[in-house]
Amino acid sequence: MPSRTSTPTVPILLYHSVSDSPSSFIAPFTVSPDTFARHLDAVAASGATTLTVSQLRAALDGHQPLPQRPVLVTFDDGFLDTLTVAAPLLAERGMSMTAYVTTGVVGGTSPGGDPMLSWSQTAELAASGAEIGGHSHTHPELDTLPVTALREETAGCRARLQDGTGLPIHSFAYPFGYSDPRVRRVVQDAGFTSACSVKNALSAPHDPPFGISRLMVMSTTGGDDVVSWLSGNGAPVGRDDERVLTRGWRAWRRVRNRVHPMEGWADAR
Repeated sequence: MPSRTSTPTVPILLYHSVSDSPSSFIAPFTVSPDTFARHLDAVAASGATTLTVSQLRAALDGHQPLPQRPVLVTFDDGFLDTLTVAAPLLAERGMSMTAYVTTGVVGGTSPGGDPMLSWSQTAELAASGAEIGGHSHTHPELDTLPVTALREETAGCRARLQDGTGLPIHSFAYPFGYSDPRVRRVVQDAGFTSACSVKNALSAPHDPPFGISRLMVMSTTGGDDVVSWLSGNGAPVGRDDERVLTRGWRAWRRVRNRVHPMEGWADAR
């Protein structure tokens, strides 16, 4: 693997939906098409090269060259506008993405009523050049689940994606960004070769393959924030998965979910 000093930090942008009319459910995590286009223009102006998550991992493992200024565009959940709005804007600029799909709502709607990708549309997105990854089956907090349910949400998700698209599926993204050592082991055992967290940090060469840092793009994220991230500023680098506050928050959520079990997306439709 290249040394930390010779390999740049990598801004990995995390989007959910690109829409002018999102439901209130996803609106805080949605950007307008005009805003998304401006973000992509900032990527182009920076001279960065977009990669998929698996391409980044291959480069960091020494299997292919790493561009001088890599940047990643990722989408979580599998909203239909990932295909109908985001993909064309990326294609116009010769850019790639990784799209993480929640299999339990394929062909349906989000809990807010937003249309999601169907299986044929997921395959169409892949044909456009996107990498398709897994984002669980019902979008639960994985680090609060018993192991049987955890395997269904990870290995089951991968199997459904491979059956539904006919494609090999290599990468995973943790719903809500939540994981712990047990979750990461199960994801690896399911056959994935990488997994993305959130962390709101720039990714670094020393990011573990199953704890890749990303930067959440919200409806309130300004263009200046994106420009700063693209220059390697404005965010910490490669945060640890197991900070003290993270462990405390996980313990609280586990207690809460024992008292009031949290429904996944597919359960809540």
